[in-house]
Amino acid sequence: MNVITRRSRRISIAVLVLIALILPVFAPSCGQPASQLSGLCFSPYLNSNPRQAGPVVDLLGEIAPHTEGIRTFGSTGVWAEVPPEAERLGLYMAAGAGLYDNKKYNASQVAGLVKLAKTGAVDLAVVGDENLMSNTVGEDELISYIKQVKATGVPTTTSDGWAELLAHPRVVSAVDIVIINVFPFVQGVSLDRAIEYLDSAYRKVKAKAGTKEVMVETGWPSAGESRWKAVPGPKNAARYLSDFTAWARSNGVRYFYFEAFDEPWKSKTEGSVGGHWGLWDNDGQMKQYARSVLGEAQ
Repeated sequence: MNVITRRSRRISIAVLVLIALILPVFAPSCGQPASQLSGLCFSPYLNSNPRQAGPVVDLLGEIAPHTEGIRTFGSTGVWAEVPPEAERLGLYMAAGAGLYDNKKYNASQVAGLVKLAKTGAVDLAVVGDENLMSNTVGEDELISYIKQVKATGVPTTTSDGWAELLAHPRVVSAVDIVIINVFPFVQGVSLDRAIEYLDSAYRKVKAKAGTKEVMVETGWPSAGESRWKAVPGPKNAARYLSDFTAWARSNGVRYFYFEAFDEPWKSKTEGSVGGHWGLWDNDGQMKQYARSVLGEAQ
């Protein structure tokens, strides 16, 4: 073997060693956990009684390794226990105020959210949820509540259907961040077209929001009855979770995935799918389909 051949062989071996060292860094790591979710919608009401809550500390401890933040839907009672625990766990806290067609109740919820905002444990205040869609709170009343909470200095918003927010530009102007609820399943959109539908809704609102951030709330149920072309089930829920989170990452969109835990009591008012939106079941166990997508956080 001549000198040139020996030298070429040594170079080839060195290149192979270098490739072996580099590949683990750049190659996809099969079986490793996916990135954390941007956020989860969180409720502690996990049984058939909507007035009986589970242990907030334990429930938040279960989901904390898998998400960067949480969103809640009330400001008094057990809901008030969530922000300080979320802060302890280092979670981004979007605290909510539940609004209905009861001004006395609404006033107490807004006051409760103001109180929570003043503790320093709230990163984003969310005043109401789908109230324009349900026609339970008028535009002027909603904006008034938003202004009351906004006066605390904490970024403040509401969340509603994307079409409702497009139809109420004054509400979009009043908030600091826009949250749109986009549920292709509820609209009967097939799984194959679900992300296309969501992307279109997001871009329509983004075009009207100016420089304001637009966040998304969405999800797909793992059981229950079909809704037109939308079919629930673990396989479809897994695909939607995977497709949506990939879309959100590629577009730099923050979101709150609906939802953390199943809430069986909702099946009484929302039909059979109502109690099956969670990535965890109501016993606090991550569902297999969610585990297959998210992996186990290390």
